[in-house]
Amino acid sequence: MRWRPLPAFAAIDFLSCLLVVFVAVALTSRPPQVKTYGAYAVVITWPKGHNDVDLFVRDPEGAVSYFAKAQADQMQLEHDDRGTSATGYTHSHQNEERTVLRSASSGEWIANILLYARKQGSAPIPVVVALWDLRSSDRLVYRDTRRLTHTGDERTAFRFTIDHAGNVSGIAHPTVSLASKSYPG
Repeated sequence: MRWRPLPAFAAIDFLSCLLVVFVAVALTSRPPQVKTYGAYAVVITWPKGHNDVDLFVRDPEGAVSYFAKAQADQMQLEHDDRGTSATGYTHSHQNEERTVLRSASSGEWIANILLYARKQGSAPIPVVVALWDLRSSDRLVYRDTRRLTHTGDERTAFRFTIDHAGNVSGIAHPTVSLASKSYPG
């Protein structure tokens, strides 16, 4: 009797290739995530270009994190994107700034955006503002778009309340200025 191992090895090779394809598809089909450590993250994005949009976040005690004070109490501005190729993420099609809240202190938090420098065009700049919960798996809590029109235009992106359990219990939009108290100009 003659031994024929070829069909068995071909089947194993085929199944191995199928497994590799399945894993590759599973890894690329994950939902978007903010890759950072902390309790929450406030993220803003706007179209690639030479416009400088800044993110300001105020904690319940009144500390403000922004470009001139990246580390404020339990907050950290991870990236100040000034709308230039030197400050943007290399392979991104948009500009981005992110402030991470290292702990979820209870109280009201405020996130504002400011058009610090407008360098091109006359159309309003759409800025996507988002709040991410980072405590277990990254989960988008809130997302909206604000439009900035001129240099110095400041908008309250959103206010959110964190309860004593560390959960977001409400999103609101009353306006308050954070930039004018943080830097001259």
